[in-house]
Amino acid sequence: MALETVQVTKEETLTLEQMEQKLQNYIGFAELMARRTGYDLGRRETSKKMNTASKNEREAANAIRLVIKKGIPNWIADTNVKEYQKQTKALADASAEVSKKTKPFRTKIAPLNKAVKYIDTIAVPASLKLLGVPVQPRFSLSKFMKDELEKQKNKNKNN
Repeated sequence: MALETVQVTKEETLTLEQMEQKLQNYIGFAELMARRTGYDLGRRETSKKMNTASKNEREAANAIRLVIKKGIPNWIADTNVKEYQKQTKALADASAEVSKKTKPFRTKIAPLNKAVKYIDTIAVPASLKLLGVPVQPRFSLSKFMKDELEKQKNKNKNN
């Protein structure tokens, strides 16, 4: 004897076809979330590589920024505009080097960022609507989320 309907809740009874469709929607949602997570992990990994590859250039630019920050009061007092201009030119050059070094990585990261944003803002809400899960703004955390964030915080403190 084959089942023709399945009782999901007290109020809802679904046919096998409807149940199959619902299951396919859940599987599709899981695949969507797996893809989003993959994009995010790819972005993070590429960012780490970019930071490693451009470390020297970023440190040089930061050193110049520090010289400018510390030197401005003295340059103003001495009316030494030429030193300020020299340092800002050096900073512009150093920033251009950082940009040049990171461009190949940023080229890879940009589409991943766009994909994650699309999934977060369009695909996930549409999928949840299709699944019959209402999405509404939330202004406070659930107890579960608070507990999980507290666990994460404590874990990070211990490491």
